[in-house]
Amino acid sequence: MAIYRRLSPLEFAVGSALVVISVLAAATASYLSVQQPTLTDGRVLVYPVVWSTAAVGAAVWVSRTVQLRPRRWLGAAVGVGYTVALLWLSGTLGASAGMPTSQLELALPGWGPILLYDNGLLSLSVVPFKLVAYLSLGYIVAVLISAAGSARTAALGMASCVSCAAPLLLAVAGLFGGTQATTMVASAGYDLATVVLLVTFGLLVRAAGKTTAPCEVSLAEEDPQ
Repeated sequence: MAIYRRLSPLEFAVGSALVVISVLAAATASYLSVQQPTLTDGRVLVYPVVWSTAAVGAAVWVSRTVQLRPRRWLGAAVGVGYTVALLWLSGTLGASAGMPTSQLELALPGWGPILLYDNGLLSLSVVPFKLVAYLSLGYIVAVLISAAGSARTAALGMASCVSCAAPLLLAVAGLFGGTQATTMVASAGYDLATVVLLVTFGLLVRAAGKTTAPCEVSLAEEDPQ
């Protein structure tokens, strides 16, 4: 009879991260082979992998680790507000420029395809790997708030992520130009943004670990054996 072992949160997270890396690597290899762009800075290949891998890995680990969430509605409300704030601060979401637009611009996988949309009221300028990171941050904060109801957790994450988004504000305009512009802005703040993003994920994952610790101790104490 086959015996199935339940994967740990860490194994799930690592497996998910490896899937992200594999998909991005395959897509990037195909893009480079077909488009043959001129890259002057290899870091443009690294940022999407690091951001996306950290985002997915952290979100999966937190999701599998924090099981008890008594305040789901509070978590959802804070998480949505948090995500919208990140999208606005980073320039992904903004006020309309007054010119209705709907187009996709081809770029390196992760950087693109870049979605540009304006409906006369709001505008979107979506860079895939940044969107994945912001959604992951919002989801993790929602989980932690629903588990602990701690406003301090949300404040910590928001303060860190504002620092992460700030350098991107200067670079967002250049991203509209596609691969060449992406290469030009690689040294304009993404190194700092990447470090701060990783630290932010680390702090939130650590907070998730602390959220579950009391439950494990209590269960151990209640076990008569």
